[in-house]
Amino acid sequence: MTTSEIARTYARVLFDLASAADAVDDADSGLAAIVESVRGHIDLRNALSDTQVPAEKKRDMLRDIFGEDVTPEVFAIVTLAVDRGHTELLGDIASEFGQIAEKERGIVVAQVTTAVPLDDAVRASVTSKLSAALGRPVTLREHVDESLVGGIVINVAGRVLDGSVASQLDAMRATLSTTPQGGEA
Repeated sequence: MTTSEIARTYARVLFDLASAADAVDDADSGLAAIVESVRGHIDLRNALSDTQVPAEKKRDMLRDIFGEDVTPEVFAIVTLAVDRGHTELLGDIASEFGQIAEKERGIVVAQVTTAVPLDDAVRASVTSKLSAALGRPVTLREHVDESLVGGIVINVAGRVLDGSVASQLDAMRATLSTTPQGGEA
C-alpha cells in the first residue's frame, strides 16, 4: 500500500467514525490543530516519530496535549497512526479527510488564483456567487500568483473562468498582432 493509500484509509475511517458521532466539523478542526502542533514543534514531532519511545508514552503525550481539545475519534486515529509509525502522514490524513468530507457533503471545491491574497469581503462574495451559480455549497482553495498582475482565475467543476489582467493583455496582444495596420489613405 502506498503512503497516499494509507493516509486515505485513515481519513476514510476517521470520516466514518466522525459521521456516526455527528462530529465531522469538530474532527476536521481537531485534526488540523494536531497537524499544526506537530509541524510547529520539532521536539514533539521527533518524540512521536522516535521508535525508541514506547507507544504508551506517545499516547500519554498526545492525551496530555490534546486530550480534551479533540474528539475521541480524532484521538483514536491519530494515536493509531503514531503507534504504527505513520506520524509523517498526519498532514496527508488531514488533507484526505477534508477532501472526503467535502465530497460526502456535496461541497464543490473551487481553485481560486489571484495576484494578491483575497480579503474576507471578496472571499465571501466569490463564495456566495459561485454557490448561487452552481446550486451547491462551495469551498475555495486559494493560491496567489503574482504573474497574473491582477484579477482572478477560478477553476471549478472542470471549467476555468479567467478574469486575470494577464489573460486580458494576452488577448489584446493577439488581437493587435492580427489586425491589419492602417496608414493607407
